[in-house]
Amino acid sequence: MLFDILALLSLLIVIFLLSRLANILPSLLACLIRWKETMNLEASAKLSRDRDALAMAMLLPFCLIAVRFRLYDPGYMDGMSENLRLGIICSVFVSYLFLRRLTFVIFRPGYGLHAYRTADRSSYSFFILLTLILLFSGGLLSFCGMNSFAVRDAMIWISAGIYLLFLVRKMQIFMSSYSIFTAFLYLCALEILPTGIMLVSAMIF
Repeated sequence: MLFDILALLSLLIVIFLLSRLANILPSLLACLIRWKETMNLEASAKLSRDRDALAMAMLLPFCLIAVRFRLYDPGYMDGMSENLRLGIICSVFVSYLFLRRLTFVIFRPGYGLHAYRTADRSSYSFFILLTLILLFSGGLLSFCGMNSFAVRDAMIWISAGIYLLFLVRKMQIFMSSYSIFTAFLYLCALEILPTGIMLVSAMIF
C-alpha cells in the first residue's frame, strides 16, 4: 500500500516537472558524450536549476526502483516486508548522500573550486539519466516477460555502465584544472570511497 502511494506521488512529481525535463534532456544526453557540456550546463542558471530540481525529484523513484527490483539486497533484508525494505533502502541512500557531501567538504581544495564544484554536481545529471533509463528498462523488460532475476541483473549492469561513464567524465572535469594525479586522488576520495563503502555494506551484511 505504502509503495503504491509513493509510486503515485513520484509519478505526479515527474509529470509536474515534465516540461523542465523536456527542456534539459538534450543537455543531459550531451553530458554523456562530452565532458565540456557539463561545464556549459553549470554555466546556465536556468538549466542548472532545472537539473537540480529534477535530481531531487528522482530520489524517491530511484529508491522505489531499488526496492521493486531488489538492486540493493543484503542478506539481512531477506524476509522483510516491502515497507520495511523501503525504509531501510531510503535510509541507506540518504546515508550515502550524506557521506558524499561530507567527503566533498573535507577534501575541498584551495584552488580550482569551479571545476571541483562542477565535477561534484555532474552527478546530478547522470543520476537523472540513470533513474530514467532504469525506469524504462525495468518496465520494458518486465513487460517482455523476463524473470525478475534477469531484469535485476540487466539493471545492475546498466547502472554499472552509466556509473563508469560518469567516473570518466568526472575525471575529465577534474583534469581541466588539476594534474592527472590530483584528479585521480579527488576521484577516489569523492566517488570510489563512498560508493565502495555502500557496496561493501551490501556484501558483508
